[in-house]
Amino acid sequence: MDNKKTNRISAYLLKKGLLPTEVLKRTNYEQLDFGKGNGFYYDKSHGYRPSWIKGFFDNKLDKLEIFNQSTRGVYFVKASVNSEERYFAVPFGYGHSMINKIYCEDDFGLKVVLNLVDRDSIRKIEKRTLSSEPKNTVEQLSKIGNISDFGIDIEQDLLEEITGKPNDSYFGENLVTGKIAFSASVKFNISNIEEFLKKCYEYYKKEDYKKRFSFIDQVKEIRDTEEWDKMLVGALKNEGDQDVRVWMAIPEIIEWEDIAGFSYYGKKGNLVDDITIQDFTQSLSEAQRKELNLDFLKKRKVSCFRSSSDEEYTNWSYFSCLYCEIAKDDRKILLTNGKWYEIAKDFVEEVEENYKNTLSASSGISLLACEKKLHEDKYNENLAKSIGGVLMDRKNITYGGGSSSVEFCDVFDTKNRTFIHVKNYYGSSALSHLFAQGRVSGHMFLSDPKFRKKVKEEEPSLPFNEGTNPSPIDYKIVFGIISESQKDLNIPFFSKVNFKNERRLLNTFGYKDIALVKIQRK
Repeated sequence: MDNKKTNRISAYLLKKGLLPTEVLKRTNYEQLDFGKGNGFYYDKSHGYRPSWIKGFFDNKLDKLEIFNQSTRGVYFVKASVNSEERYFAVPFGYGHSMINKIYCEDDFGLKVVLNLVDRDSIRKIEKRTLSSEPKNTVEQLSKIGNISDFGIDIEQDLLEEITGKPNDSYFGENLVTGKIAFSASVKFNISNIEEFLKKCYEYYKKEDYKKRFSFIDQVKEIRDTEEWDKMLVGALKNEGDQDVRVWMAIPEIIEWEDIAGFSYYGKKGNLVDDITIQDFTQSLSEAQRKELNLDFLKKRKVSCFRSSSDEEYTNWSYFSCLYCEIAKDDRKILLTNGKWYEIAKDFVEEVEENYKNTLSASSGISLLACEKKLHEDKYNENLAKSIGGVLMDRKNITYGGGSSSVEFCDVFDTKNRTFIHVKNYYGSSALSHLFAQGRVSGHMFLSDPKFRKKVKEEEPSLPFNEGTNPSPIDYKIVFGIISESQKDLNIPFFSKVNFKNERRLLNTFGYKDIALVKIQRK
């Protein structure tokens, strides 16, 4: 094997029972049969003129023979592993674009690498943060380092790709990468590729990663969502299982003071004050309810209109506004921001227990009820008057470079020395903003006299001395969430995770009394 040329090989593992023809995006690819179930599928290559030749140079380069050419091919290998036959796909050129990835094991490459590298052998990661609007981040070290050198929040970050140095010389000395596919530079070719793929499968089935990267299984994104999409649609039709909970919420932060209302029809007529699952289902005609499907949910829009004009402010697909929690066969499945996730049972129990304890500890605190159509700004004015507190809503404190600003709080309760932060209940992004506001303000208040001075300049009646370091145990922090529901406050799961982490940081700063309270909208 040492005399063979090194090849960069990427391998996908097809889901159990699937054949190559079921995974390919088209049925008319050219094919070469290598026997034993192995075959090479490809597109014939054609040279074509780059668009910039005409687009930029007009006819100045027409006589030059400049052509692009892309190649695409996939080699499918049938291997017997653990007494069962499984197919692997090995793409070449742009061959990966020929494969429907949802029919591949979505954690194959990631698990192979996690079982193959040590904690101190990592070079690069890609992660997705789930705390608010999901965001993808790529982090790369200048040299091999420890997993702790990366800024991973083990409760809110989903590890999507990892690159590191293998601890098994079978895979060579070069870095290996794992996501859906496993990629490595190795001295294998068509004569012994089956042996290599079996070795990859062996590492895929190992559980060594649980000792080194135990947080990996807490949250997994689900790419094959057909089963859960069906259960969601069934629940909307009132045909679903009782263990499917569905609700609706605005998926992003909006400027409520300029919002006239929302429409499920795209017209500024019969606007509703907020979007709810009850209003949504009632907006559907009998025919729409009967024929409801995923395509309809993804194409139809909820429109948001400005109060200052007749213009549409923004819109979102029905699907992106839906939140869903499914309990099935001891599994916890969540839909948020248009993505499905599976959550580990012990992690769910830990987060829910923390949330339950917080609500229990907060049960003795109540805030003024909110009138039916009152926006946050007007509610905060009423709350401040009712408790004799100081209104701080929309009095942002300019701090740091550029135009950075910090919200001290919405209302400060002078009698009880309580920071009150208020937000209307909608999507997880708004709640994450609420919790972050409390954490940033609480930290700056304790740590920076310049910040305290600016707060006092904005509102001199606040009862503290900017020159004296405050003691956090003398202050309380209350997060109030305005909700129409008559049930107990129940926020999205990832918002519970986010609150748990923000509360832990505030506890670290020294704050002991941190409450989460429902504000009942009449």
